[in-house]
Amino acid sequence: MANTLEITPQEIQLKATATNWEEAIKVAANPLVNSNRITEDYVTSMIDSVKKLGPYIVIAPGLALGHARPSAAVKETSFSIATLRQPVKFGSKDNDPVDLIVILASTSDTAHLSLLQKIVTFLNDSNNLTELRKAETHDDATQIANKINGG
Repeated sequence: MANTLEITPQEIQLKATATNWEEAIKVAANPLVNSNRITEDYVTSMIDSVKKLGPYIVIAPGLALGHARPSAAVKETSFSIATLRQPVKFGSKDNDPVDLIVILASTSDTAHLSLLQKIVTFLNDSNNLTELRKAETHDDATQIANKINGG
């Protein structure tokens, strides 16, 4: 995996609509499916993991980090971001409802850990979360999200 991973406006959805957590994951992952970076099987794996393990992907108030194990369903290490018009509940006692979803897809464990570390560092800065939630244009959101690479 390269040291940096750019996100484009096509991988960001602002004020998307979802009626439940499963739909929210699908909506957030849709740009990666449409660009053939992941298959529907990866989306199913993410949903199945939450059904099996509970809402472990809801890592902070209002924030879900959707991911599953690296597999053949991931064609290219990538990520996408969606903000939701109306928050949805994932079943997390402490961090529901969720209005910001980041999808992480990796081709290998090494790529997964590297990208996960960058994303978590980015998400730990509450200013980044606030800016993403307030973003009105895809270009603004893209600039914010590309801070994941330390920029």
